[in-house]
Amino acid sequence: MGEEAPDPRHRYAIFLRGVNVGGVTLRMADLRELLAGLPVGDVATVLASGNATCSSELGAGQLRDRVEEALRARFGYPARVIVVERAELAGIAASVPEQERADTHTYVTLFTGPDERAAFVDEARGLGEQPVVLTGGAAIAWFPPRGRSTDVPLAKLLTRARHAENSTTRNINTVDKVLRLLA
Repeated sequence: MGEEAPDPRHRYAIFLRGVNVGGVTLRMADLRELLAGLPVGDVATVLASGNATCSSELGAGQLRDRVEEALRARFGYPARVIVVERAELAGIAASVPEQERADTHTYVTLFTGPDERAAFVDEARGLGEQPVVLTGGAAIAWFPPRGRSTDVPLAKLLTRARHAENSTTRNINTVDKVLRLLA
């Protein structure tokens, strides 16, 4: 009996930036259909906020470029996505410190690369709250008070164009749901 060859495909999470907010509406059924037309398999979407998973033989950068190009062509908006391989996302999630306070939320912000994350962290110095730099990928965690996640200094800094175009933020519960789909 011969040994089975390893599957050459990678499992990826795809996080879309800026959909279903600010006038860009994208149904998840349309996203699944669009992704099915690319060299990917096992497509699934998570929630209605631009989270998808898939398998592909493409590298993460190649997949990002293909997804952005397809979104721009079909939906006519300046699409930006962040593609994270399963092992990288698992490493990021595992490095998020547990918050035992019931009065905070836990958010993970994914960046397009380590340079973009470093630029954000450098600019965040002196805000009074510091993001936690996560291991395993270009990401940070932050813990705003419940009900104030959009008005804390870190959130306001993330909305500045230089950071907004290079990052996307998800609640840790969403990250966990995406990871479960990648298992």
